[in-house]
Amino acid sequence: MTEKKLSTGKRVIIRKLSRPDIRKIKDLASQRLFPDGTVGIVGSHKVQDEWIDRGLAGLEDWKAENGEIVPDDIVMQLTEEEQQELARIIKDSQVLNPSKPSHSD
Repeated sequence: MTEKKLSTGKRVIIRKLSRPDIRKIKDLASQRLFPDGTVGIVGSHKVQDEWIDRGLAGLEDWKAENGEIVPDDIVMQLTEEEQQELARIIKDSQVLNPSKPSHSD
């Protein structure tokens, strides 16, 4: 577990995720080609939610017990910007190989 602070000063505890969990989260988003020729990302909010649900082990006074998933009422205390920052911090904290962080794919 790693303790970090959001830019707003809120203290968070990040859980170390397994390699299969990291891959499952990364596979949630996909590209989609629309009829007008534009390309979009589908599932980006699912990915953000999954990083937070699986990777957050503590927020301020709340701490997960026995691998507990963070309850929605805890996450809803964060602004959208804080949730985006938190998901990025959780993702960046996951290291599959110490010489090559997972976010350098």
